[in-house]
Amino acid sequence: MLGTYFTRLSDSISDAWNSFWFQKESPRTVSILRIVAGIVALIYAFSFTSELAIWFSDGGVLPYARTLRLTGADDPTNRIYYWSVFYFAHSQLYLYLLHATGLISILMFTVGFQTRIAAIVATVFVISYAQRAPMLTGLVEPLLCPVMLYLCLAPCGAYFSVDAWLRDRRRTVPVPDSFLAHLAVRLVQVHVSMFYLMLAFAKLGNNVWWNGQAMWWLIAQPDTRLVDLTFLRANGLPTLVFAWTHLVVLFELVFGLFIWVRILRPLLAIVATIHWIALGLVTGHWVFAILMIGLSLAFAPLEVLTAKSETSSPANNKATQTPEPVGSGV
Repeated sequence: MLGTYFTRLSDSISDAWNSFWFQKESPRTVSILRIVAGIVALIYAFSFTSELAIWFSDGGVLPYARTLRLTGADDPTNRIYYWSVFYFAHSQLYLYLLHATGLISILMFTVGFQTRIAAIVATVFVISYAQRAPMLTGLVEPLLCPVMLYLCLAPCGAYFSVDAWLRDRRRTVPVPDSFLAHLAVRLVQVHVSMFYLMLAFAKLGNNVWWNGQAMWWLIAQPDTRLVDLTFLRANGLPTLVFAWTHLVVLFELVFGLFIWVRILRPLLAIVATIHWIALGLVTGHWVFAILMIGLSLAFAPLEVLTAKSETSSPANNKATQTPEPVGSGV
């Protein structure tokens, strides 16, 4: 009996593991995530344009040698390594040529043109922006860079892309369900849920989140906020600010833990949208808010909504039995 139990337990764990990571899925979700990541990456990369030479040229604030010194990467005893394509730009001309190349590759990735190649090139440039001056990174980079890497694995140009439009014009075989599409979605889901838990645990280690004053300190910053909510304290409503502070931590804990319960996903996605819009307006981190809202789509049951119509179509059933075409551009 005991041996049979452990055999069944082992088989159950193995089946759950394989079901979680290794099954086929339509590339629709990764295609939507491509658009989200691409838009945020475009905004992120374009934000360097006006001050690119001021920061990164040899005569700027952070030339290559100074960046290595500040990060400790110039010390051979430190196991610190940074790499960026912008390390090879020693003049403003080369710097802006690389920057233009990066913007074009990210735009191609966003619209889904030659997506397989564009995804890799765009990811290299996004990581290069972040690695060129690590001391300038903020909230966006730790989430955007891994998501871009995950999307390189999947056929994220299969839908809602120029590649898909060209494929329809040529009347070639649709891109079938893919193991890599499912793997990429799972990686994004795990990363996002862990990121929420990391945000919550970081707040729990700070006294201002325990005593309820954290949101007031965010509201009171005049340089970054998009909306002035200081009237909440002036009108004698400190309890509302204190409650908001604790609800922020509670929601981030709940999202990280309970987003895996399918029935709760629509509700958590709606609350997440409200949560990040409010924080984006208060803190001014609107690009990060867009990214967090967009990545919630990784948990959206889009495939459930389209499964019935796809499986009921004989043409689609026949298409899914056809091997994946070579050189489909996605």
